[in-house]
Amino acid sequence: MSNRWSPFVKQLIVVILILGAVWLLAQVHVIITPIIIALLLAYIVSLPVDWILHRTGWRRGPVVLITQTVVVLLLLTIPAIITPWVVNAFSAFGNTLVKVGQELLEVEPKPINITSSLTIDLGPFYQPINEWLLSLLGPNATSLQSLQGVLAPLAGRAAVVVRGAVNGVVWAIFVLVFSFYMVKDGPRFGRFAALNVPEPWRPELGRLWHEIVRIWNSFVRGQFFVAFIMGFTVMVTMGILGVRNAAVLGLISGVMEFVPAIGPVIAAIPGILIAAFLGSSWLPIPNLWFALVVGLTYFLLQQIENLYLVPRVVGSRVRLHPAVVIVGVLAGLQLGGVLGVLLAAPTIASARVLLSYAYRKLFDAEPFRPIEAQPERSQLWKGVLQEHGVRAVLFDLDGTLIETDDLAVTALAARLRFASRWMTEEQRLHRARRLLMGSEEFINGLITFLDRLGLDRLLFRLNDALHGWRGIRKPENFVAVAGGLEALKLLAEDYRLAVVTSRSRREADAFVAQYGLADIFHAVVTRNDVRRLKPHPMPVRMAAEKLGIPLEQCVMVGDTGVDMRSAKAAGALMIGVLCGFGEMNDFGDADLVIDSTAQLGEWL
Repeated sequence: MSNRWSPFVKQLIVVILILGAVWLLAQVHVIITPIIIALLLAYIVSLPVDWILHRTGWRRGPVVLITQTVVVLLLLTIPAIITPWVVNAFSAFGNTLVKVGQELLEVEPKPINITSSLTIDLGPFYQPINEWLLSLLGPNATSLQSLQGVLAPLAGRAAVVVRGAVNGVVWAIFVLVFSFYMVKDGPRFGRFAALNVPEPWRPELGRLWHEIVRIWNSFVRGQFFVAFIMGFTVMVTMGILGVRNAAVLGLISGVMEFVPAIGPVIAAIPGILIAAFLGSSWLPIPNLWFALVVGLTYFLLQQIENLYLVPRVVGSRVRLHPAVVIVGVLAGLQLGGVLGVLLAAPTIASARVLLSYAYRKLFDAEPFRPIEAQPERSQLWKGVLQEHGVRAVLFDLDGTLIETDDLAVTALAARLRFASRWMTEEQRLHRARRLLMGSEEFINGLITFLDRLGLDRLLFRLNDALHGWRGIRKPENFVAVAGGLEALKLLAEDYRLAVVTSRSRREADAFVAQYGLADIFHAVVTRNDVRRLKPHPMPVRMAAEKLGIPLEQCVMVGDTGVDMRSAKAAGALMIGVLCGFGEMNDFGDADLVIDSTAQLGEWL
């Protein structure tokens, strides 16, 4: 056993690592912003990826590649489409600000007439607005041209942004590639990190990571939704009221939603100023009254947002005191520019969780609220059964009801002897088992593709040959899984049963006839009945339709991850059995994992 480090050495190593990390960040600070953008893009891309995987059961790699390709195409086409509109919109917005400035310069120190019968005299507290503006512009600013020289560049700012984007092509490629691998291998990175955390620390650090992830999920997903809703709502309401540049005002409101508390207030200022000095484009009311209407509209929209949208969409995890937000925004502006401003709120909320954890640990207090004791697996499964009211059980054939021997695994492992220097015999057997199990999804996908081309019959022979190569018995010589037939007869008393297999109709009928199961199975779905094979949800959906039972009341029993992904995409419950080719790692999404089909009677 190696010598253990003393507490002093451990503390010294930690300090050195922290100092080294700070030094490294200072040296490569240029890539920090692109990495943050790539992580945000990866999160956004993961949303449709997870949605597709949940409904199709396809493998993660191809789905990520296709989704990322679509993102690249959108990034290439959308700017070309919207750039002219953005340039024109901001040019018009800049011209509007110039007009507002002109109105301010022409203001004279006289009482404000709200109506013909009501006059407000501000008396000695009034200061000419034009003198105040000119004092801000400098001693040489004596005309409208000076103000235009300050505001006019706003009209061409969009074109500058576009040119800067062109110069950042290299960084854009880096962001896309980095985000692709983060989405593709993100779950693998998470598992690797979790497994390398010392066992005593896993519960607390796992809880801490979960809290931080929930903060960023709430912010990114919820804030984008709120920003879109508020931006669109402001654009529509300002357009209806007749406020000029309503589209730009909506865009400003949407962007400023990422600065909690003070962002919406800042976004309302341009709209109110435009309303006060230029009035409505169609409402026949005085400008001051119109500004009050616009301000009241902004106020009502913000109240709806705070009372309804934010609590339900973003939640309370990112809610911070306005004073904290102001300090965070200023610090973010200094450290990270615009990106630092946008990410100030979730960063502060995450720091709050970390500091709270460290504070409690320093004083030997419990860092989190105690978690209620988790019920046993049997209690969890009984709760699932009661909640869903299960009425049907769907079975895969190979490895679930039909015994698959290890002859094919042994034969393939023998062919891998060339790798004996790098793999032990046990590792070669494991690799052969995984290769054979993975062949099912490949063949099923190929059959589905060729079916659309009308060439699927050519693959049926290949599929049959593959089953024979895998060591699965011929139709006239099926061997049932030990205890499987007894479990079927027991379950048939309370449930409607069905077979969902990628085998042919002839093979499925041969199995049913061999063991006299025609009265037990109420539906049989084979590759001849569907156009899409597992892991697509179509076979599971068809079985539920034939049984006349909703999918949420069906349980799919299978021995591979292909069966589980098909059931998950369809919306059925999932039970994995370890008597076939699958292993425990293949059943991460399963509601229940048992050793053999023979145990189903105990759980159902």
